Amino acid sequence: MSQANFEDESLSLAQANRVLAHLVGDGKLDFTLRHPIRKSMQQKLGDHFSLDLLKIIDQIEDPGDKSVRFLFEAQDKTLIEAVRIPLLKPGHFSLCLSSQGGCAMACDFCATGRLGLKRHLQTWEIISQFWQIREQTIGRISGVVFMGQGEPFHNYDAVIKAAQILSSPSGGRINSKNITISTVGLVPQIKRFTKEGHPYRLIISLTSAIQEKRAKLLPAASAWSVDELALAVRDYAEHGKELVTLAWVLIKGVNTGADEVKALKEHFDGMKCKINLIDVNDARPNGYERADESERKNFIGLLKELKVPIVRRYSVGNSRHSACGMLAGMRLSELSI
Repeated sequence: MSQANFEDESLSLAQANRVLAHLVGDGKLDFTLRHPIRKSMQQKLGDHFSLDLLKIIDQIEDPGDKSVRFLFEAQDKTLIEAVRIPLLKPGHFSLCLSSQGGCAMACDFCATGRLGLKRHLQTWEIISQFWQIREQTIGRISGVVFMGQGEPFHNYDAVIKAAQILSSPSGGRINSKNITISTVGLVPQIKRFTKEGHPYRLIISLTSAIQEKRAKLLPAASAWSVDELALAVRDYAEHGKELVTLAWVLIKGVNTGADEVKALKEHFDGMKCKINLIDVNDARPNGYERADESERKNFIGLLKELKVPIVRRYSVGNSRHSACGMLAGMRLSELSI
């Protein structure tokens, strides 16, 4: 949507909520509200705002887990991905949304990181992903995770606005506790998130607690030491009611040893947290490999020393090699041929 200047006339909060409920809550692409606002204002909305959507150019359903990956194209040809993930409760789904076209974090194991950053997404482009997937979904979208393309805290303001719209009773109507924002560990933004007291859940993509190794795997993380990150996360954990999630991408022979557990204990001991383990999804012939079952079990056994919940998460879309960024990467490769 484009911005508009209504001069002396402006929407009251109640009127704004009616517009939001009509557009996002009810999924309408017009300004003909069920509960009309002033005719003059309704006319101005139509005159000054355009109701644009992203273009869906591809979608792939995984035959195994039934997740569906959507590839969107923006007006400037920026490619954006989102995933609809079936939940255990029949008829309920979670959406994994993108916050940027590409990503500037350059994580060594990530397909999106290899695309580089094209630009931040605007809030309406984030909401458009939700809006369009919901229109194709038989059932209820009951959760959202900002873990698609991009670093959400690198586009902080747009992501927080999107989360507010998605959690609004007049908007996406998703419980704020079912909205999760992931970050590789941008310390200033974590501090801001804590100070502002947002109700959304936070995931820290940690992957290694050893500074030198983490800086290689997640280059952007080298701007702040693991010490600085741990202090910011600890402060957030002490202010919040939810456990902080430390996400750990399991990589064969890289980050599954006793040295990692020692570093975790040094930096995060006593923190209200849980550890999510997820297998690396790197389709490159010479890419990172997944830890085998023996290595994984051994690491989990070592982690039990920390006395925190350990959850093994499963990647979606594995049978179609559709980790985030792969669909966009394949499309870009096709266009360059």
